[in-house]
Amino acid sequence: MPEKPSLETIKKITLEDIEFEKRLLVIIKRELPQEIEKLNANLDALNYIEAAQNVHKLNHKINIFGLVEGSRTADKFQNELRAGNSEKKKEFNAILEEMTLFLNSL
Repeated sequence: MPEKPSLETIKKITLEDIEFEKRLLVIIKRELPQEIEKLNANLDALNYIEAAQNVHKLNHKINIFGLVEGSRTADKFQNELRAGNSEKKKEFNAILEEMTLFLNSL
């Protein structure tokens, strides 16, 4: 069964303060599409070093949603990009799509 995002880590970070949780989610909802757009632009331009930095930043959000396997995939993809390779792009994009769907459902 594929890994699904959750709010467990966010609830721990916010100590279940609902208002703080809402503010954090607003920030993530605003930033995630922007970060995905930057990643895709760098991948399209074959700027793999910049793309690796984008993946690193996105990995923080992946961790916030408790996606342990997703974080491992991000680490592998980041290392691939640094080596000039983007084989894990489809797998990484699936994680980003899952996170986006999750956020849009909140």
